[in-house]
Amino acid sequence: MAIFPITQLLKSLLPAPIQQNIDVATFFALLSYILFLINWLVTTDWIEKLHLFSGALCAVGVFYLHYSEVAFLAAYEAPFVVLWLTLLYYHVSTWRNNYARVKNELDSSTAVAASMRPFKGSIFRYFIVMPVTKNASNQWNPPPFKNTVHVILMAGYSFLLGLHVIPFFTPMHCLADSGDGMSILQHLSQMVMPSTSVQDPSFLCCRYNYAMTGFDLDLVQGNYCSGRVRVAFAGSWSTGKTYLIGGLLGHNYSTAQSAPAPTTDKFVCVTAGAPYHDPIRSDDYEQRRHCEIMEHVNDVVRASCDGKAMSNVLDVADENTEFGDFVFFDMPGWQSEYASDCTYRTYFQQLLDKVDFTYVVWDVSHGKIEEEFASFFRNKARGVHYELIYNRYTSGSADMSFLNQQYAKMSTGKEIMSEMYTTKVHENTTENLLIFEDDILRLRSKIKSVNQTVHDNRKKMMKENLIQHRDLISGLTSLRRLKILNRMVEEDLNLHVKPATYRMRWLGLEL
Repeated sequence: MAIFPITQLLKSLLPAPIQQNIDVATFFALLSYILFLINWLVTTDWIEKLHLFSGALCAVGVFYLHYSEVAFLAAYEAPFVVLWLTLLYYHVSTWRNNYARVKNELDSSTAVAASMRPFKGSIFRYFIVMPVTKNASNQWNPPPFKNTVHVILMAGYSFLLGLHVIPFFTPMHCLADSGDGMSILQHLSQMVMPSTSVQDPSFLCCRYNYAMTGFDLDLVQGNYCSGRVRVAFAGSWSTGKTYLIGGLLGHNYSTAQSAPAPTTDKFVCVTAGAPYHDPIRSDDYEQRRHCEIMEHVNDVVRASCDGKAMSNVLDVADENTEFGDFVFFDMPGWQSEYASDCTYRTYFQQLLDKVDFTYVVWDVSHGKIEEEFASFFRNKARGVHYELIYNRYTSGSADMSFLNQQYAKMSTGKEIMSEMYTTKVHENTTENLLIFEDDILRLRSKIKSVNQTVHDNRKKMMKENLIQHRDLISGLTSLRRLKILNRMVEEDLNLHVKPATYRMRWLGLEL
């Protein structure tokens, strides 16, 4: 019964770093004890013991510290680097002294040199040492390969130190794919004429993906990386969602239909800036990749709805270049009877969760908002994740207090509606034609301003992901990934810090 207090007392006497990392200290102690015990039984040569310990230390550094205990390694990196350098210096100097003696003997004609003559001009001469024993005929035995251990450990400690140096360099594939059409050679020219800013989304995204290597990016990344801004238009049936998208594009997209009754019965992805105006061709992978989120959502639907998928999905290309940085999603009108349809409800919710921004379009004459529809937005922030469009608005017919009361269902039920996050679009009639055109111009400006909001949100979510997974990083490149992660968290993804301008200099050196 007294063992536990004694153990606690002994533990309290240990230095703080060992107390905080008792598992690592225990691992070192047990491994050292076992190795020394085995070696003590085999030999009493203390030089051999030192080499065995050095080999174990090198293996621990590569396969334990750098692989799974990277947080501990980073916290005490300086002492470890000093230890690696000290042991590297010892092995290099010992190897050089041994080889110098071997070289002198090979260049002489002594009796000792005769036993080493077969190794002259051979690469094996770097691994042997001077023979110290003779055979029964009083001739020197072949030289032992005792310099081998120094060659192996020199390579091991050089590799270890390389793992400490490589984190200061951006991965080359990120320099090659920085998204600005520049080659590596062109980036190298920035050594002379450095760029003023390299916060290109694809470059940031590449480093983010590298730091998150080993994790399921479909789960932890979501839509927080580079790519076009995805904007969905959702609401009840026949609220004018398709018509508004046509007003933004300057024309209806190729499969759009407008009528008083519900017309859009599909989830339509509209990618602007395409060279043609039609459903996306099966071999047009450049345009199709902008709508790949539709298939990702269907994967979730299949997993949630017994293998069933949403079949009413369509990808459309449009020639509009004004919104070439956007992808619009025209969603079918929500109806309460769809709540029991697993595929429809899951697809509707998943698409709203995965797009960057949603415009909730509501005809001011439609009245109440269904509770099921409102629940999709209760975990989202108005003005950050979605805004409201009062369509077919007329000042005489709209009961704003009633509408605000209805839209409060989408948050806590107590929120007071803010006009800042509401757009009123008048009905496109003869008497309101000029007002309607001004409304569309304002809506265009608001959607373009969403671009910055979305990219700021993406940075915030990327930063949260990196912080959340920082302590879970493992693998041989974990120290590099951890340091790139820390630089992104502290600089690149911080909205209140001026972006660094050093990323492309000197082969991606990050200091």
